[in-house]
Amino acid sequence: MSKFTEIKDEVPRWVWFVGLLTLALCLLGYLLYVVDSSNVKLLGLLGGVASGIIVYLVTFLSVLAPLQRVDHFDRLGVIDLLENRHDKEYYREIVKNCRERVDVMGASCTRFVEDFLDLESENKVLVEALDRHKRLAIRFLIPTDEFMSKSTQNRITDLMPKFNELKKKYADRVQLGRFEGEAAHSFVLVDEHLIAGPIFAREKSKYAPAVHVAASTPFARKYAEHFQDVWDAAPIKV
Repeated sequence: MSKFTEIKDEVPRWVWFVGLLTLALCLLGYLLYVVDSSNVKLLGLLGGVASGIIVYLVTFLSVLAPLQRVDHFDRLGVIDLLENRHDKEYYREIVKNCRERVDVMGASCTRFVEDFLDLESENKVLVEALDRHKRLAIRFLIPTDEFMSKSTQNRITDLMPKFNELKKKYADRVQLGRFEGEAAHSFVLVDEHLIAGPIFAREKSKYAPAVHVAASTPFARKYAEHFQDVWDAAPIKV
């Protein structure tokens, strides 16, 4: 079975690090052997450095397992794991620097618009990004009404005036697509970032977890491809 991860067969960084420390110890050991025994100061210096490296090496090896786990996830492109995918401030630091694309898929996307695209809000970081970067385009994908609860439909109705104002100002740089089916995932693609998490039934999704990965990873590319496929097949686009 093919994996989402495609890690190159390369020597881990910690192996190089341990190898360099071991090489340094061997060099110090050789110097300790060849230095004249009457040169007490130099022997003391070399011995102290060697002892320090030994202590450091032992300490490093004792924490090697957790360091390997960190390195593993770093090589996979995992940036962070979020306990709550509705952390507004976490998203703000990402979306305020976007330059080319923001693709959002979810049950309604209303919170995202209210948090970052409200023209009347003082904290409208995506509006400011649209003004700065003329190539930036934002797309939203949500289900059609028949696949939404009544309360969600009401939120969409309340949101449409804000969305229409965005359309007047930015035209096709801000678009809304609606697909026929229930939303199973909530995710945001912002340039080189993907934050994705599941959608659970009813209010449980409010506190659903999410994973933040680099958009260049195979994992993120699957989401990007899924978004484009659903977007292309969406019967309604505004």
